[in-house]
Amino acid sequence: MRSFERHLLALAGAALLAAAPAPARAAGAEEDAKTLFARGRELRSAGQCEPAILAFRRALEVYPEGLGALRNIAECEEALGLYASARRDWWDLRRAALQSTEAKYAGWSEDAEGRFRALGDKVATLTLEVRGAERTPNVRVALDGKPIDPRLLGVELERDLGPHTVELFYGGAAPLTERVDLTPGARRVVTLTVPAPPGPRAAPDAPAPLGSSSSSSGYRVAGYVALGVGGASAIATVVAAAVRASALSAVEDGCTRAGGTYVCPPELADEHRTGSTASTLASVFAGVGIVGLGAGVTLLLLSPSGQTPPATGNKQPAAELSLSPSPGGLGSRLLVRF
Repeated sequence: MRSFERHLLALAGAALLAAAPAPARAAGAEEDAKTLFARGRELRSAGQCEPAILAFRRALEVYPEGLGALRNIAECEEALGLYASARRDWWDLRRAALQSTEAKYAGWSEDAEGRFRALGDKVATLTLEVRGAERTPNVRVALDGKPIDPRLLGVELERDLGPHTVELFYGGAAPLTERVDLTPGARRVVTLTVPAPPGPRAAPDAPAPLGSSSSSSGYRVAGYVALGVGGASAIATVVAAAVRASALSAVEDGCTRAGGTYVCPPELADEHRTGSTASTLASVFAGVGIVGLGAGVTLLLLSPSGQTPPATGNKQPAAELSLSPSPGGLGSRLLVRF
């Protein structure tokens, strides 16, 4: 029983010790807040609103009942052109003043509401929209490095003037980034589109096998060209032979043969030269015709069949017939390119 009594006394003593310093702690917090508030007022009077806001914030955190710090914060933010932040703090001050029972804060709620409404034309708004979010899960949007609640997408958000950075995270190597500069009264809309996922990559074309349709086509074209050259040469051979026969008939009638050659009077010299030239050409064309016809038939026989991918490049098969002087008259050459 004595043990139970001692335990009960210990608990009561602890409760008394915990409750006793509360007024002292509250008084100490208020004194610290007053010191911080005074420091903020000094900085503000010196025209240093930015560090003054930090001092007022600390004072408000230490002693939230001191609404003077919140009022000075809103006034400094308004002086710096931070209209969105000032409007939020003026509205917080209005709500806190309505709840306060301190006589010194009488009328502050009306002042705060008036300043809140007065800044309505100066504050800038930013609306963030995302398209294609259904293409990929876990799409996130950040504004100035801070995540945006998905429920706020498409809603006008009041933001302070100046540059802002919007980032869209969609699982890519780097987020999509958009920068916007807000001016007084601006109403900006930033739309970010999630890129479409890449489609399946096409398989590379297989290399054309030997004996493909490109080779087949080349052989056939060359074969037809060779047949054409051979046929033309055959016709030329017939014409040259006819000219030779006509000239030979005139020479035999008007010239005398001596030692295997014809001795012709001057008026038949042209006929003799024409016959010699026609004889040489007939021999050349006959040779070319035989080679052309033989090559054409051979190429057509060698031409493979089947359909395969077309060959690259623009080179076309071609055949070339050339004549050149030789000791015995004219020489011929047939060149086929593939």
